[in-house]
Amino acid sequence: MKFVNKAIRKKDAMALVTGKPVYTDDIAPSNCLIVKVLRSPYAHALIEEINTTIASKVPGIECILTYKDVPQSRFTTAGQTYPELSPYDRLILDKKIRCVGDPVAIVAGTDEKCVDKALKVIKVKYGVFEAVLDFRKAKDNKIIVHQEEDFKALVPSIGVDAKRNICACE
Repeated sequence: MKFVNKAIRKKDAMALVTGKPVYTDDIAPSNCLIVKVLRSPYAHALIEEINTTIASKVPGIECILTYKDVPQSRFTTAGQTYPELSPYDRLILDKKIRCVGDPVAIVAGTDEKCVDKALKVIKVKYGVFEAVLDFRKAKDNKIIVHQEEDFKALVPSIGVDAKRNICACE
């Protein structure tokens, strides 16, 4: 209760009012890890194989995560209050790729150089599929974006229909 009804100065307040904003790199401890994400070059694919063996041997690499290593609990990226109207359709890392740039692996290491090197030697074999690239053609398309059984919306009245590629409608 010592902060209730009291002014609390933000950590970056002085930097902001003096025109010297503070960025994450400015306040990161010297012993923190560098984390980067390997992203998919494909708009619609399935990860058939992913080999991180060589990457994990790069000096300085502390951790490499793939879809096999993370929780399989779906969430929404919309960021509204609970219950969120948007579909719970995302995983931290998914075997199924739905968009160019979808995350494939997360790499953490002691410096940017080792992380970049590890990212380059991760071997991914993709099964590439035809993609729907025009949202106007997605509805009732033969290509279904979300085929998984655990795709859900907490508020079904918004008209979610994954089998028709509809995430909401009136």
